[in-house]
Formats: sequence, structure tokens, C-alpha cells
Amino acid sequence: MTVHPRSPYLDILRCIAIAGVVLIHNASPLMNMTWIRQPELWWFGNFANAAVRFAVPLFLMLSGATLLGKEMPLIDFYKRRYTKVLFPFLFWIAVYILFRWLVLRPSEQPHDWHGISGYIAELWTKDGISKHFWYIWMILFLYLIIPFFGKFVRNLNQKQRWIILLIWIVITQLSLRVPLNPYGWSGNITQKFFGYFLYSGYLLMGYALFTAPVPHRKIRTGAIVVFLLTILVAATGVWLMSKGGRLNQTFHGYLHINTILQSASVFLIFKDLQIRNTTIRRYSGYLSDYSYGIYLSHMIIIGTLFYYGVYWNFAHPIISIPLLTLGVLFASWLLIWILRKIRQFTFMK
Repeated sequence: MTVHPRSPYLDILRCIAIAGVVLIHNASPLMNMTWIRQPELWWFGNFANAAVRFAVPLFLMLSGATLLGKEMPLIDFYKRRYTKVLFPFLFWIAVYILFRWLVLRPSEQPHDWHGISGYIAELWTKDGISKHFWYIWMILFLYLIIPFFGKFVRNLNQKQRWIILLIWIVITQLSLRVPLNPYGWSGNITQKFFGYFLYSGYLLMGYALFTAPVPHRKIRTGAIVVFLLTILVAATGVWLMSKGGRLNQTFHGYLHINTILQSASVFLIFKDLQIRNTTIRRYSGYLSDYSYGIYLSHMIIIGTLFYYGVYWNFAHPIISIPLLTLGVLFASWLLIWILRKIRQFTFMK
């Protein structure tokens, strides 16, 4: 999730992406809990979800934009990427194992080595420890191939890149019915890695848009129109496909053509946007620097609030969802800030 130093619009995109992830994880319970029972509230959650499906794809596009164009020795690339991503991830794996153990009923908490190891194994196979970690497992895998993929992409001209992207889009749409399990590590592992392969197309799309000419006003305006249409299509599509009684969120899928178009439109809206306000540049860069930590930690905050009965239901969702999103973003940032200060103090000692 690391962006090339101080590319202002890329920092803005990263801030939007992490805010979108937090919004999704606050709005999804609203959708699931109000489906059929409270349709007027469900529609708000549906539209909120539909508006930010770009969030995870945008992170991948930013990685493609900033990494595929770089050429460096393999050892240096792997050392930098895995030092920044893997070590914090290992720490948060331990944190989430402990957190999920603590929120169990006392009668369900294992205490002996056999019970604890079995509990950890169950978390691993079912959820990959925590469901939002699916993205980290995937990006760790994609880092293995990025140096080779980048070399291949750099040898293509822009037209060839767009042709490959069109082929990728066709393959993803034909594969929508393939049962991919992005979360746990049980079942067909081959299908999981096939899913990782499909997501790698976002790397190429990010690089292709990053290296494309600066969009003129008409393209930027068209991207805004497309973005708004994708929200309407996703929300309506979910409703139509769920009319049988079972909630069907296919149109919210990250590999759905509607989400691909939404992600591209968001990138184009902000691409090479001149941001002259120094305050916006400074704080967007600051938040961008914390985005990975916020991603790793925000589900602890959401889970803790949920454990104590604080979620979308404390007010109308038009109020509660934005407040929760801002609150979780701030609390996650504060937690990472404190941990960084502790680490800095420890190393100074």
C-alpha cells in the first residue's frame, strides 16, 4: 500500500481508499441486519456499500501505479516490501488471535495448549485469522510476482496494455461464478490462487492509468458520471438479484465489471489533479502514511464497539454510519500513532 513519495493525488486516493474500507465494514452489518426486516434502512446501507466498492481495488491500483514502473534488484524489492508489510502483519495476527479469544464466552475460551492451537488453526482455516486479512495474504503473494510482472508490463506499449486489460475483464466476468473463498485457507486452495491472479489485473490497470496522459476536463467529467452510474447500478443490481429472499451481493463484488469501472473512474477523477492547498497536501500525505496501520487495526475498533453494542443502531444510519466511519478512522490512527511512539521510544532506549 505504499505510494511513491509525495505524489499528492495518489495520497488523496489512498486516503479515500482507506476511508472506503472502513465505511464498507460499518455499512455491511447494516445491510445484513436490516435485509427484509427494515427495507428503508437497508437501502441506505446498500447505497453506502455501492458507493465505495472501489476501496480495495484502488489499493491494488496504487500498488501497480507505483511499483510496476520501478526496476530494482529482486533482493532489494523483497526486502523493502516484506519488511514494511510482513512484520507489522505478523504482530497484528497475534493481536487478533488474542482479541478474538477475549470476546469469546468464558466457557468457549480454550486454555490448554491443545485447545489454543486448535482454536488458532480454526481461525486460520475459516477466516485467515480475521476476514479483512484476505487482502494482506493476497498482496504478500502478489509481491512475489510484481518484479517479473513489472518487467513484462514495461516492455509493452500503452495499446498492448489496454488490450491485455480488456482480456482480463472478459476473464474476470466469465469467472464470476467460480466459487472463490478469499478469506479462509480451507477447501480448494487452487481456486484461491486463481482469485489472486484475477486481482492482479488491478495492478496493471493502475499502472496503465498512471502512465496515461493527463485527463482533460471532459474525461474527468465523464468519470464522475460513470462513478455515479456505477453506484446506481450496484445498488439496483443487488436489490434485483435478492428478490428471491436471499441477499445476493454479486454486484458488490470487487471483480464485477461495475466495480472495475467504478475503480477506474475514481482514479481518473483524481489523476494528476493539481492540489495547491498545502494543508490538504500535508494531512493527506500524513493519513496516507498511516493507511496500512489503519487497515490492519480498524477491525479491532469496530469489533470492540460491536461487542459493547455500539454500531449503526444508535441513530439513523444517515448519521450513525458517517460518525462511526470517522470515529473508527480516528481511533485506528490514534492507536497506530501510539504504537509508533512506543516503538520509537523503545528503539531510542
